[in-house]
Amino acid sequence: MDITNLIEPETICLNLKAQTKDEALKELVDMLDAAGKLTNKSQFLADIWKREGIGNTGFDEGIAIPHAKSSAVAQPAVAVGISRKGIDYGADDGELSDVFFMLASPDGDDHHHIEVLAQISTKIIEDGFVGRLKAVQTLEEARELLTDIQSSSPDLGVSDLAFAAAPLSPWAQKLARMKEHLLFGTSHMIPFIVAGGVLLSLSVMISGHGGVPTEGILADIAQMGIAGLTLFTAVLGGYIAYSIADKPGLAPGMLGSWIAVSHYNTGFLGAIVVGFFAGYVVWLLKKIQLPDSMSSLGSIFIYPLVGTFITCGAVMWVIGAPIASAMTTMNDVLTGMAGSGKMMLGTVLGAMTAFDMGGPINKVATLFAQTQVNTQPWLMGGVGIAICTPPLGMALATFLSPHKFKRDEREAGKAAGIMGMIGISEGAIPFAAGDPARVLPAIVVGGIVGNVIGFMFHVLNHAPWGGWIVLPVVDGKIGYIIGTIAGALTTALIVIALKKTVTEDENYSHLSQAYTSVKGEGEADVLAVTSCPSGVAHTFLAAKSLEKAACALGIKLKVETQGANGIINRITEKDIAKAKFVIFAHDVAIKEPERFQKIKVIDVSTKDAMLNATALLHAKRIP
Repeated sequence: MDITNLIEPETICLNLKAQTKDEALKELVDMLDAAGKLTNKSQFLADIWKREGIGNTGFDEGIAIPHAKSSAVAQPAVAVGISRKGIDYGADDGELSDVFFMLASPDGDDHHHIEVLAQISTKIIEDGFVGRLKAVQTLEEARELLTDIQSSSPDLGVSDLAFAAAPLSPWAQKLARMKEHLLFGTSHMIPFIVAGGVLLSLSVMISGHGGVPTEGILADIAQMGIAGLTLFTAVLGGYIAYSIADKPGLAPGMLGSWIAVSHYNTGFLGAIVVGFFAGYVVWLLKKIQLPDSMSSLGSIFIYPLVGTFITCGAVMWVIGAPIASAMTTMNDVLTGMAGSGKMMLGTVLGAMTAFDMGGPINKVATLFAQTQVNTQPWLMGGVGIAICTPPLGMALATFLSPHKFKRDEREAGKAAGIMGMIGISEGAIPFAAGDPARVLPAIVVGGIVGNVIGFMFHVLNHAPWGGWIVLPVVDGKIGYIIGTIAGALTTALIVIALKKTVTEDENYSHLSQAYTSVKGEGEADVLAVTSCPSGVAHTFLAAKSLEKAACALGIKLKVETQGANGIINRITEKDIAKAKFVIFAHDVAIKEPERFQKIKVIDVSTKDAMLNATALLHAKRIP
């Protein structure tokens, strides 16, 4: 975010008239309102005081940073005020406060809030900055000094400045939340379709016939697989609703999705629609104030019961048939594309799958193929290849041309090769983060080549996964292998052609550090929780990025990962009592969030943590 757009002459006062904290807050709010930044001055002032109730925002050396996220904010802004006499703001050091920064952020816009806090906190700790600010004589001088915050941040690297993006619009915020709910459902669905798809495919492959075995142990294995592929839609819808409305949404989402799929053949599309419908129905029900005598029954009886009735009724009487018709039309279109349209579809899916390596664009493409693995397995035939070409391509590049990569990148190449073989595209993220202009085009082209070759060779992948780990259940193994090699080689050759030879410091080995998280209780200054849909790559890459940045900044950081193996390095009450704040770096809902009700939370995506860890940790200056 460019902070020059947030501070205007109208929102700067070099001589506040206020003599008390209450008067100071009102005067700063009046400045924001006069500049057209607020829709409801009284509401915003109330939200400012609500934030003050959590903890005083007066700090050492006369600095105060009142701030609030509020629905009364029309445009994000910063008001700056200087008191020549000083005001008793209640700061911890007992000194009067004379420099005020008031941050106004739209409700729910965590990105804006964090970015501005980080940038301002970075600047005010610079030697002499506060003194220079107090000494300015004109509004223009003050604005010039203040709006240099971003460009003069000494501790932020190029990748950290990427954190300064434009604030999300209200619609973009809503879409981001919806994506998070969808990915939460997807993360719980994946084990069902993986287990079900592989078991069913193995039973068919071992039987040697084209159909599902009907007798013996192979028939039993097939039934296990069918169970997984039958239940995954109910799990998808149920956990989307769970993400929106917590546990009361689980039953309405699952039961509604089950009826949609089993009675109306809506497929995964119906499960997604019903999951969101059920979640928001229960979310609205929870806003109804219940009598105290009935409040304990809400979550376990009233909300699930009423929510299930409304959701299932809507499926049966309103939306079931239209969704089924849309699903039928989509499958007809895909069937028609199995011929001449494969090239175009393969290009689109290959590019999307490779582009952000496990991010939202990748998830759209892979989810599209995964959820139809039992009806259109040729989709996973191409997508399964595109999933693994980015990490395999980068691993191959580090092997063929090691002089184009630094030592840590060559080590990352070994890990990327392993991750590619088991279908984890996130193995290429460290390379893309370090050199996006050269790496991203290479992996996208490689993904396209691999996906299109898979389609052209009529490869059928009966497992909703990628890499060579699924070869036992692939029909057309030669085409799958050729597509993988061709895609990876394409990526490698393009990267090698674009990158320059690197020179490394001879003392590199002395600069290499083992970045680790605090393990003990009550020792960390800052906490973090990382979580992603698969619970594998993004979860741990975000954790490592934060650990590395914390080590460089001299911050004691404890990271809890909520991954495929459950919660590791769990944050305890003693940790929360000691730490200043916690960073939620996640793409799906955090488990047990109620633990963090008494501590400040910084809420970002795993991508933000991977690319902008230093900027995030600079928020430690703001309790």
